[in-house]
Amino acid sequence: MSFADPTVVVCAVLAAIAGTVYFYYYSLLANQPDIHPLQLAQQSSVSKTRQSLRETATYRSKSTPDGTRLLSTLSDDMKTLRDAIRLGRSVASPSSVQTIVDDAVQKVTSEEMVTRVSALSAGLLRLLGEAQIKSAAIYLEGSVEALVAYQACIEAGIVAIPISASESPASVSAILKHSKTRLLVTLGALAVKLGAAAVASTCIKHVVLVGELDGSEASDAFRTAASVTHFRELERGSGCEKDAVIEPADAAYVLYGSVGEGRAPRGVVITHANALAAITGIIASLPATQVLTKEDTFMSVASLANAINLNFINIALTYSCSICILETTDAEKFINQAYQLQPTFTFLDPLITRDLVQLFYSNVVKYPKLEYAMFMSGYRRAQDSLMRGIVPKFNFWDFSYFRHYRNVMGGKLRLMYIDGPTTPSKNIEWLRVMHGAKVIPLFGTAHTTALITAGSYYDYASAIDTHNVGAPVACNEIKLVDAVDGVSLTAEDKPYSRGRIFVRGANVAVGLWNDKPLELRPGNWLELPYYGEIFPNGTIDVIGSTQGTTKSSLSPSGYLLAERLELALASSRAITDICIVSSPDSKTLDIVAHPRPMELFAEAQLCKRTYRMKDIEKFAWCAEYIRDKIIETARKSSEFRWVADLPVQSVRVRLVSAPFSVENNLALQDGTNNRAAAKKLFSSL
Repeated sequence: MSFADPTVVVCAVLAAIAGTVYFYYYSLLANQPDIHPLQLAQQSSVSKTRQSLRETATYRSKSTPDGTRLLSTLSDDMKTLRDAIRLGRSVASPSSVQTIVDDAVQKVTSEEMVTRVSALSAGLLRLLGEAQIKSAAIYLEGSVEALVAYQACIEAGIVAIPISASESPASVSAILKHSKTRLLVTLGALAVKLGAAAVASTCIKHVVLVGELDGSEASDAFRTAASVTHFRELERGSGCEKDAVIEPADAAYVLYGSVGEGRAPRGVVITHANALAAITGIIASLPATQVLTKEDTFMSVASLANAINLNFINIALTYSCSICILETTDAEKFINQAYQLQPTFTFLDPLITRDLVQLFYSNVVKYPKLEYAMFMSGYRRAQDSLMRGIVPKFNFWDFSYFRHYRNVMGGKLRLMYIDGPTTPSKNIEWLRVMHGAKVIPLFGTAHTTALITAGSYYDYASAIDTHNVGAPVACNEIKLVDAVDGVSLTAEDKPYSRGRIFVRGANVAVGLWNDKPLELRPGNWLELPYYGEIFPNGTIDVIGSTQGTTKSSLSPSGYLLAERLELALASSRAITDICIVSSPDSKTLDIVAHPRPMELFAEAQLCKRTYRMKDIEKFAWCAEYIRDKIIETARKSSEFRWVADLPVQSVRVRLVSAPFSVENNLALQDGTNNRAAAKKLFSSL
């Protein structure tokens, strides 16, 4: 075939045109920031005055500048969470709820959902009778029934008390005792796991059962402990004849944290007004062009008991989004369902976020050397684009690699919300590059309806560069006050102001369930058990918690911010999970870590050493290798270089064979480290 062949000429001309279009259109487009940098230079509205030198100015969302009213609801006629959910039902998409059962997609239409919720709400009211305080504990795995039960409680004015299915029976029993609720909605298997004796020791009088109890003695004993009614029977009944009267200040649901060792149950009351404010805060943080619609699909991966996840369920119900319901910390299970159900937004707690990053990274490092080098070249280019404020557009690397990873999660995911303080910058960067979604960090506590700050939709760089958790949302305002608990963090610190985080606004809870009210400071400020740092662009970094901060003679400052050190050390590619558990004034820095399997495997091959992951703690060279990587990482950090200067024997590392999880007791329900359990691993050393 000669060059004069017409086919060759046509192909050459087409290639020249395609190349010209790419380089003069796509390449130029790719070099333009998605938003003008000046719009990200100041992400908060700052008050002009300060109350004293011991505190910072007050920071607000740019959408509610100083002197304007904080947002509390999406519209004036939306006064309760029930109003919001009913509005969503009025324009709901045909298939409102989806899940996968036995590898088949199960869909529940909006009409079916309304019928089931109405009947169940009436049935729950009949069981509760004339009880003065109507509440119901929802102890279920992520399922359609869990979502129906939650909506039924909101519809009937019953206070919902969600409890994670992964909580231990002892924790569930403690929560039920403290809540004094008379009604429990649960699964047959979970009921047997909980045990009849545990139920008999609480105020539970009625159990609404999803599924069946088996024929064991434990099941027979359970039936004698409480009156058992089947969930499906209540669903088939008639609806309420009239609406229950609900006020904005009434409790909508109660948030119980994990009841770990030495921790008493504490339920935070979230009112209808609190819940609406949280919805408003998240929605107001999105550009007008990105507001959710009934065409969107939310994938709920965490438990109903996860406060942030519950906010997004409320948002999905309010905006008529379809909901994919699942409860897992297994990234592979999440991906398998996402591939089929094609969600457009999701919230991932710290456990599944880490597992997701590990899953994709372990796949990438298996590439042949040349392909791995090509992938990393594309990754660095995409990383550079993000740091310049540009989400990578269509290019060779996107077409060859990243598009594939987006497609395995359905290909439509555009918003990925994560827990900001506990997610390392390297994971945020990885998710943004690999999946093309806007990865938005959030920060909040149960006392603030799990929401205080949210990252900017267009700020791709600073959450990676400075690990901030965004600016205050539109329903609250924040300030930092000098720490007075022995930690030298002050509003006058240089280069950035630091101190205890204080917050106030419509999303801040004021009461505890069956306990005394929360103590607010003058001006209705709530003091949080967290320390923060404010950057010049108005974003906030959570640098540690009071629980994770200890005195330390090893640290130059005299105290150790464990969470901040963990985030710094987690930037090592050799580490998946890490927990600092040193005691006050300890002479050693004690570290529990789960190594990244592929990194450890590569080192074993290089040095011709052997090990077994299931018995990792028995192989001394593995702990020494991870300790060297920790010291190497600390040496690169200006803040924690002192760790690298410690004597080798002062850095003690204990490796565990599996990622931190609720099952192995190294993580709490919210995904944070269980320091008490990790500390026990050193008791035998």
